[in-house]
Amino acid sequence: MKKNLVIGLIISGICVFFAVRGINFSEVAASLKSASYGYLVPVIIVVVLGLYLRCYRWGIILRSLASYDQKTLFSIGSIGFMAVCVLPARLGEFARPYLVKRKSGVRMSATMATIIVERVFDLLALMLVLFAVLLKVSLPPEIFKAGITMLTISFSLFVVLIFLAVKKEFSLNTIERITIALPPRIKQPLLRLAHSFIEGLQMLPDIKKTLYVGALSFVIWLVVGLSNYVLFFAFSFDLSLINAYAILVVVALGVMLPAAPGFVGTYHYACVLGLTAFGISKSAAFSYAVALHFIQLVPVIMLGLIFLPLEHLSLAQVVASEASEDDGNGQQG
Repeated sequence: MKKNLVIGLIISGICVFFAVRGINFSEVAASLKSASYGYLVPVIIVVVLGLYLRCYRWGIILRSLASYDQKTLFSIGSIGFMAVCVLPARLGEFARPYLVKRKSGVRMSATMATIIVERVFDLLALMLVLFAVLLKVSLPPEIFKAGITMLTISFSLFVVLIFLAVKKEFSLNTIERITIALPPRIKQPLLRLAHSFIEGLQMLPDIKKTLYVGALSFVIWLVVGLSNYVLFFAFSFDLSLINAYAILVVVALGVMLPAAPGFVGTYHYACVLGLTAFGISKSAAFSYAVALHFIQLVPVIMLGLIFLPLEHLSLAQVVASEASEDDGNGQQG
């Protein structure tokens, strides 16, 4: 974890440098002071709605392993997304698998597979948003290249995951042949890991569910992008809804990099980069980035902290969950 933290801090530090380089901090302060904060309420509502939809979607992906009502999903999901916000380099992704293991005995590797499926759907939906944006506005070539790269990676990974899920026995037999020369103390844990991981992919062969999750993923990104748009009014930016979705894509690509807790630096630099491309001054863009980052993170962190005691969990346990390992006794749900 320390190595990941150091890497995240270095990347965040570099991004902070580029985000603030050349800006006038007195202009930043004036911009933040003059913003219309009455728009905070609708932005927060949109952020919470996006979180609720994410938890609902994850419940569908998770159903082959464990089935929970929406209240439980929202509780576990809120803690998990809070952990992603407060831990570096996306180590918080282990929090939800840890909670599912505690609650239902499902191996963390199996639940982690559902998180990977979720992320792949996010990337595919995000790239769909990107290409819709490119029909209307011009983005820097670097953003377009990054989008093509992520689309290629996400689509390739999606195909691999579907193959593993559909050809379950063939995949497990292939893995067993590959590991045949390994000592049993290494081979057996690897086979258990592979088996439980593939179990976590079993939603994918269901075409109706897969299409439904894909549609939900697109809706989630549309909802998240609305928070960007509403905040334009708070800062009196003369930008359109399509500009808001362009900023959404740029920021989403930015926060894929390892970073300090809360995506500090990567979030801000990506947001500044996108807004300045649309003619917003760097000082005003940085002010907007600070405000949007704060508004999008605080409700998620607050909800996670509220649900922690309800799950009989402490923040220290969430932090330690990334180091947890399957004990080999977990059930598959």
